[in-house]
Amino acid sequence: MERLILNENNVKLQVEAKDWEEAVRIGAGILVSQNCAKQSYVEGIIDAVKELGPYIIVAEGLAMPHTRPECGATDIGCSLITLKKPVYFDGDKEPVRVLICFSAVDSESHLDILKMIVGFVEKGWIPAIADMKEKQELFDFLESHQAAE
Repeated sequence: MERLILNENNVKLQVEAKDWEEAVRIGAGILVSQNCAKQSYVEGIIDAVKELGPYIIVAEGLAMPHTRPECGATDIGCSLITLKKPVYFDGDKEPVRVLICFSAVDSESHLDILKMIVGFVEKGWIPAIADMKEKQELFDFLESHQAAE
C-alpha cells in the first residue's frame, strides 16, 4: 500500500480543466507519469465513460476514474486532483470537484484502493478536500485525521 500514499508527485490541487475529459486526462496522466499505466489506460477510461456513462462518479462531488487493467495498467497506483471549477459528466447533473484515479493490475490491489476511497467518502472528507489550496494542507489533514482513528 506504500504506493497508494498521496504525495507531492501524485496530487494536484485546484486544477483548471475545461471539461470532464480534460480532468480525467490530467488525473490519469499522473498514473502514466508515475509508470503505473500506459497512455492507452487514459484513453480506455475516456472511451468507457463515453460508452457506459459516468460510472466513475461514486459519491457526491467525487469521481474515481479507472478502467480494466488490460487497457494499459502496468502497476498499482493512484492520484488525487481537485478542480478549481467543477466539471459535469455527460448524463449526470452532479458537479465533480475531486478525482481519485487509480490503476490496478489485479483484483486484490483494486479492493485496497476502493477501501481507501470509501473511507474518504464515509468520513465525509470529500467537500473539505475539494476546498484545499495547498498540498501540505491535504497531507496534514489526512495525517491528523488518520492518527485520530
